Amino acid sequence: KLENELEIVLVSDPETNIAAAALAVAAGQLQDPPEVQGLAHFCEHMLFLGNEKYPGESDFDSFCASSAGYSNAWTSMDRTVYHFMLAHDRLQEALDRFSGFFTCPLFTEDLTERELM
Repeated sequence: KLENELEIVLVSDPETNIAAAALAVAAGQLQDPPEVQGLAHFCEHMLFLGNEKYPGESDFDSFCASSAGYSNAWTSMDRTVYHFMLAHDRLQEALDRFSGFFTCPLFTEDLTERELM
């Protein structure tokens, strides 16, 4: 457990050339306010659309794809899970980019409006 109370599970296999990470947020459909149904799923989409350090709306997806990988997310009743997989030598940079989803997302007005349509 980290100082900020996040729990981490680390699995390591020196024989593989693939790295992956996932983060589960304890917010899903059941936590949506009655007047804003779909909020957790909306946030899931918005987090992929840039952050302060990597502001491009497809930066993370493009980075993963160019690193022989992919990224995705899903929202269930009680959680939202974000995950990615890519070449192992790109993991450190991927984690730097991924962390921006949760520490400094942009939620720009134009992309927010587009997601709401």
